[in-house]
Amino acid sequence: MTLQRWLFVIVACLLLLLTVGFIYFRDIQDSQWTAIKAAKKQAIEAAGLTEVDKVYHHTWDKETWVIEGINKENENVFVWLTEEKLSEVIKASEGISEQNLKNTFKGKQPNAVVKRIQPGLLDDQRVWEIYYSDGENPARYHYDFYRFDNGAFIDSYKLPSRTEP
Repeated sequence: MTLQRWLFVIVACLLLLLTVGFIYFRDIQDSQWTAIKAAKKQAIEAAGLTEVDKVYHHTWDKETWVIEGINKENENVFVWLTEEKLSEVIKASEGISEQNLKNTFKGKQPNAVVKRIQPGLLDDQRVWEIYYSDGENPARYHYDFYRFDNGAFIDSYKLPSRTEP
């Protein structure tokens, strides 16, 4: 085979691999994207949102979607959607902000490495969940829960550490 034919075969194989990879990725992600779209739509209808800023998916006691956005009165709000398709709209001003909670947490645990902060439900109570490692070796990971309205500590769960062989 000539050099041109080899190049054609190589390029065709690469395009085929990229196409198959894209289709596979899209197929895997499609259910998640559909769920996010449905949660956004339900929050827009329930709270009259004009803008959606963030969508959080939280699973602890039960599956919960929390949508952060701006309503028609130009107020920042959080919309909690549960498995029962019930919705609860809370103004952001009625709770502690994510940044204030993070600053308070870092003040109490300066060595902690925060992986994620997100709103959710714990025992049907609106909470902020902080997922972090303690900064030790081997790293131990924790979930801390704080009340959404005032940032009061509720509970902490420590995950077992994994040691490398």
